[in-house]
Amino acid sequence: MDKLYFEFAKWLDRILDENMTIEGVGIVFNLYEDVDLHWSIQLTSTSYYDEDDEDWKCDEAFTSGEDLYTWKQDTGWEEILDISIDVVKKYLDEGKYSKELKNYKVIGIGFVDGDLEILYLK
Repeated sequence: MDKLYFEFAKWLDRILDENMTIEGVGIVFNLYEDVDLHWSIQLTSTSYYDEDDEDWKCDEAFTSGEDLYTWKQDTGWEEILDISIDVVKKYLDEGKYSKELKNYKVIGIGFVDGDLEILYLK
């Protein structure tokens, strides 16, 4: 996980270096299953958060668009979700912009066609 975390943190630092004034109240890390055992993470922010409305994650105020963190790993989506959660949690603990990210009301992660795991709630 160390190499994966290092590469993810480098990607996220670059995105946040360029866009640290990301508007919104929530941060969502969207996961994608690509082809040939490739996986991707996209950074988005949302303009509102409502724990009773799961569509809050779709109301994007910012998106990294096609600028995705992508890696190859021969495993299933459940393990990819667990690994991705661990990587984001580690970043929230020790990443360059961990303090700034925790200024948002909520931080979640999940596959775009699935449920969202809340990793941080202010």
